[in-house]
Amino acid sequence: MKIPFNTVPLKIRIRLVKGVLRRWSLTHFNKSYVRKQMETRKGECKRCSVCCQLSTPCPALKWGGDEYSECKIYKYYRPPNCCNFPIDERDLADRDLLSSDTKCGYHW
Repeated sequence: MKIPFNTVPLKIRIRLVKGVLRRWSLTHFNKSYVRKQMETRKGECKRCSVCCQLSTPCPALKWGGDEYSECKIYKYYRPPNCCNFPIDERDLADRDLLSSDTKCGYHW
């Protein structure tokens, strides 16, 4: 599902960027918390790509004809933010700001 990012209100965009920065700092400076969360997280990715569009549309995001997304660099490299999303319920709340009708495949 493509998100028309230019239509997202500025207040929400600011919150989403803060979430990206929070996840970045957790994955680099609080690895034990991230590891603990990954152990308790359930579910699997539904390839909806909402997480790939939280601050801006990711340049590595590619759309297929079936409305599912694919990461062009998935086989070669995935940034820690991508590998670990969602880290906790706060990430799901941020994600739902962009797409509350399509639920993430992960949960706790």
